[in-house]
Amino acid sequence: MQQVTDMLPQKATIDADINIIQLDQGNIPVTQLQEYGIPLDMLQSLKEAFFITTFENKCIIVAGSDARGTAYGILELSRLAGVSPWVWWGDVTPEKKNRLTLPANYRTLQSPSVEYRGIFLNDEDWLLQPWSWKHFEPSDIPGRIGPRTYKEIFKLLLRLRANTIWPGMHGMTTPFYLVPGAKEIADSCGIVIGTSHCEPLMRSNVGEWNEQTRGSYNYLTNREAVQNYWIERLQEVHSYENIYTIGMRGIHDSGMEGVKTLQEQTEVLQQVIDDQRNLLAKYVKPEVDQIPQQFVPYKEVLQVMENGLRLPDDIILTWCDDNYGYMTRLSDAEQQKRSGGAGIYYHLQYWGRPHDYMWLSAIQPGLIYNEMKQAYDKNVRRLWIVNVHDMKKQLLTIWNCSWIWHGIYIQSLHPH
Repeated sequence: MQQVTDMLPQKATIDADINIIQLDQGNIPVTQLQEYGIPLDMLQSLKEAFFITTFENKCIIVAGSDARGTAYGILELSRLAGVSPWVWWGDVTPEKKNRLTLPANYRTLQSPSVEYRGIFLNDEDWLLQPWSWKHFEPSDIPGRIGPRTYKEIFKLLLRLRANTIWPGMHGMTTPFYLVPGAKEIADSCGIVIGTSHCEPLMRSNVGEWNEQTRGSYNYLTNREAVQNYWIERLQEVHSYENIYTIGMRGIHDSGMEGVKTLQEQTEVLQQVIDDQRNLLAKYVKPEVDQIPQQFVPYKEVLQVMENGLRLPDDIILTWCDDNYGYMTRLSDAEQQKRSGGAGIYYHLQYWGRPHDYMWLSAIQPGLIYNEMKQAYDKNVRRLWIVNVHDMKKQLLTIWNCSWIWHGIYIQSLHPH
């Protein structure tokens, strides 16, 4: 409000001009909520949803089904006032206004169409990471994306109605869980932490696996050390909201170490998954099927999955594009019945053979819309993650194509 009108809102002692309600706190009588005209049954049945209305020309009601829904509702007022989500990252100065109004009959109910929505900070050592530790919050630890930087990233995601991040994981970057305060800041902004296709059970292998002290990252010959490595992180993060990647590849973007044939890799990976499920049940929650988990059949792992790998039904199947923006696979009729549903890992930038595209957003917006629409129609609605090198290059380009962004991706709250 201050950015738009140069005035600060005043805290009301009795009747507020804006009443903010979080339904799952249960601290307001049902009769009063009904008097406000809040569609309780519908709102309470939805996750991360909000309802905004004007009440008898007296006040504005913002009601959220839960904490994130309430936050999105508050920030919807900010958006309606003219404040862009890119107000900080893009230096988007709001237009000044003398009055902020809503129509007397204004009503909107919005909820996500994808459960987990967010970004993967990849190839971050080219721009985001050096900008953070060299300029924004200077550090004597090279490669650290500091807590102030993460806070601004999380605030942007919150304004974009995203709720998930896979943090940067290159070797030159300080692993996310080794940055003091980073996971607490994520939690304060309602951001769920996940990890990429080659980082099982919340570990960042490139920066955290030390071969001199732990031995080789080989499940065939060093199984106990690998399991202890995973257990350490599960004990540290089990109380936070996470999406656990299961499976195992090499330390970085490479195939599993030690296996010689497709069949051997399938058998070893099956053992890995079975063991990881037991670890999750022991250190996170006994009801392992209630823990958010994903399996990412990226590159050679897709062949392994098709070779008879048994995946528990509750695990999210996160499909990938071919590194050029075309989806390699989507859920078939049987996979669409899985209780864990399906997700997408999509490249808006790529660093690797045969072609890099990081500095320019090379994926055509119409292609993104087409691929995402097909995925949504195939019931791929549990998790959508885009790989970005720099948020201002990739995300802002797509944001400007509002017919994509507002429709089905991060700003994926559709009016009912």
